[in-house]
Amino acid sequence: MIASLSIVLGLLMAPISSAGAGGAQGYWDWQLTNPYNLDLDVKVLALDGEEHTAGTIASLKARGIKTICYVSVGTWEDFRDDADAFPDDVLGATLADWPGERYIDIRRTDIVMPIMRSRIDNCKARGFDAVEPDNMDGFENDNGFGLTEIDGLVYIARIAEYVQSIGLEIAQKNAPTLVPHLVQSFDFMLVEDCFRYDFCWDIKPYVAAGKDVLAVEYTDSNLNWEQICTEARDLGFHLLLKDREVAAGGRVCLWDE
Repeated sequence: MIASLSIVLGLLMAPISSAGAGGAQGYWDWQLTNPYNLDLDVKVLALDGEEHTAGTIASLKARGIKTICYVSVGTWEDFRDDADAFPDDVLGATLADWPGERYIDIRRTDIVMPIMRSRIDNCKARGFDAVEPDNMDGFENDNGFGLTEIDGLVYIARIAEYVQSIGLEIAQKNAPTLVPHLVQSFDFMLVEDCFRYDFCWDIKPYVAAGKDVLAVEYTDSNLNWEQICTEARDLGFHLLLKDREVAAGGRVCLWDE
């Protein structure tokens, strides 16, 4: 059944050009909370779609920076402007360590998809180039609904079809078990904690397909930075080390060291 769904995904979504796989110094950064530093010399910058104006995004693009719009497609967040649009019966378990965030029932596409299309439209209106769909891996967690991998694949196919239909690129965000089904139709990958949880090799098909892998590890994992930076370069990943707040700062694994 999963194999046949992969064929459906391929038919739904024609691939768009990826971000490119160059190894430039300071290739990308990821900033979701204050303090921001948008003056960095990077090629790719991932930001929260609600936190930056169209003017800011236009100025980044004028500098040749590809902009990625963070959107949670798998959760309700109590601080979002559209929080009241989610009825109680589509709200599931609370995310660990995030008391103001709950998984949503992604099977209820009649309710959920209009909200997500509006969020994605906001990314488009502000001028972003791509979408980072967070929490697409809800089926791997205690979500409160018993969601399955098939549920996740069907839902993310709908999300990706819409994102690409309005001319934006889409990342696969985490969910490494979905790589074989998504790598041909998604544009790049953004992954957290693959060194910590030892699944980086599962992401390698994106590099083999000539698509970017934007990888992040966190300071509280206490990994050996020199070791994982070397491994990231060998794998062809663009690696950052960040605090969990995902603000400006952190460390960059440079490919030309």
